[in-house]
Amino acid sequence: MVRIEKPAVDPERLAQIATLAAGAHPEGGALCAMEAVAFIAGEPVSDHPACAAPSIAAFIRTLSDGLPQAERDALIRPLLPRLVGTRGSEALERRRVARVADWLVRIHVPAWFHLAKLIVEGDDLADLPALRDVADLASLCDHLKRARKRAAVANLTLRQTGSEVREAAWDAAHRAAWVTVRDSLEAAGPRILAAGWDAAYAAAYAAARAYGKAPLEPTQRALQETARALVEDLIAMQDPASPGGDPTP
Repeated sequence: MVRIEKPAVDPERLAQIATLAAGAHPEGGALCAMEAVAFIAGEPVSDHPACAAPSIAAFIRTLSDGLPQAERDALIRPLLPRLVGTRGSEALERRRVARVADWLVRIHVPAWFHLAKLIVEGDDLADLPALRDVADLASLCDHLKRARKRAAVANLTLRQTGSEVREAAWDAAHRAAWVTVRDSLEAAGPRILAAGWDAAYAAAYAAARAYGKAPLEPTQRALQETARALVEDLIAMQDPASPGGDPTP
């Protein structure tokens, strides 16, 4: 097997990245997160750098763009050099996408269920076996549908509770995860895609149940921290054939 050398990070270029822009940078302005990754790797500036894993790049683009400036620089900027050289095989990409889907089902949704005092239902989701492939959602379709219906039992809707709930439940971390898994869910078929939507709406309905009874921001911030840990996991995942690679299939 031919070993692909990991691209080097240019420390002088890295030192030039003092702050990150949201979205594609204006001419002569700050770079967005993935443009900065391309820049420090010595690539032509682009928000789709060749050196970075597409799944991680999709997650970081959306998460970074959705954060306030201070949080963007504090959470995303330190990760930039570690994103260089994360591109791997298609099998590794599938595992990374499955890990993001797992975060949606077993971390994001239960956090909102616990806030809404749906403790048993939240624990049931959190205790599910880890997803190893997006196709594993097939075994959870009925489970996620029941969770969505249970969260919506009080007939609270996102329209009734307004934009504050939508922005909390579908914040930057949730949007980043959804953007990352969406194509794989669609490719897996309508039933798998529906399971993904059930998970998304279950979280939103649970936030609606909690609205006015408990502050939403602490849960939102806690999930941003778990999203950062998720990115750490995605970076650490390697092809089994790589030096020090994860042997898990």
